[in-house]
Amino acid sequence: MLKRILFFYIDGFKNLSDLGRKLWVIIIIKLVVIFVVFRAFLFPTLDSKIPDKAKQQELYINQITGITTTKQKKEE
Repeated sequence: MLKRILFFYIDGFKNLSDLGRKLWVIIIIKLVVIFVVFRAFLFPTLDSKIPDKAKQQELYINQITGITTTKQKKEE
């Protein structure tokens, strides 16, 4: 069943017109650019802000446990 669905989509993309292929290329390029921009500018890594590995791990643990404890307090 899964194989038939896969071949259905493969055959569909093989039989696209030139316009359809160009539009899919544009869509894929746009998505790649959007994800690269989001990753680069909106999600800075802690490696650039905190050079010490132990402090990074402590910050991750505090953020994860802090988020879960605040959610549990709100639910109670």
